[in-house]
Amino acid sequence: MASQYLNRFQYLPTIGCILFLLLMTIASINYPGGSEIEECSIGYSWVDNYLCDVLADVSHSNDHHHFHKVGLAAMICFCGGISMFFFYFPNWMNVQGPWRFVIKWMGLISMIGAMLIFTDLHNIMIAVSSILALPALIGVFNILYRRRLFPFFFAGILILILLVINNVIYYTDYMVQWLPQIQKISAICIVHWLVVMNWKFINLKKEFSGKNLTSTTS
Repeated sequence: MASQYLNRFQYLPTIGCILFLLLMTIASINYPGGSEIEECSIGYSWVDNYLCDVLADVSHSNDHHHFHKVGLAAMICFCGGISMFFFYFPNWMNVQGPWRFVIKWMGLISMIGAMLIFTDLHNIMIAVSSILALPALIGVFNILYRRRLFPFFFAGILILILLVINNVIYYTDYMVQWLPQIQKISAICIVHWLVVMNWKFINLKKEFSGKNLTSTTS
């Protein structure tokens, strides 16, 4: 009964990603203006502004951003959608053993930590959530490779590379002028990856229902 109840929410990763795109668009359209590069600019620049710029109640141009809570809701939906993907992935792939725990719970905890990025703990939680998410991602990549789902595997590796580049630029300030664009490209890639896998793996669930993939399977 409990599993049947949980199955009703299997499309939450897709719903979270769609709400993220919708709410982020609304928040950015209503962003007053200004960026770290040009404080006097008008409106939101998809080239110069960061995603987190729309989360602040006061913009870089020192104007009140009335839709900052919409931006905050967008990021919560995004993190929530990703956490639900980690939670359901072992069920879709019928994963047993240690990887089931690592993917489901490390992924979930990492996204809870990611939600704290929107607080004064911004810098610390970027590092913490990234470190916590790494074991879960390794588990996902391992399962994708062993299931021979190579398009999703290589797409995931590309996304991981993008995330590493994001963190390196953020903490070193090297080529920081490219970070806003790379950040948005990474977000779009993640959304596409998660949504496609969400729908695909629900359909594959029956195929894998009789094939337990444990941590000891070669």
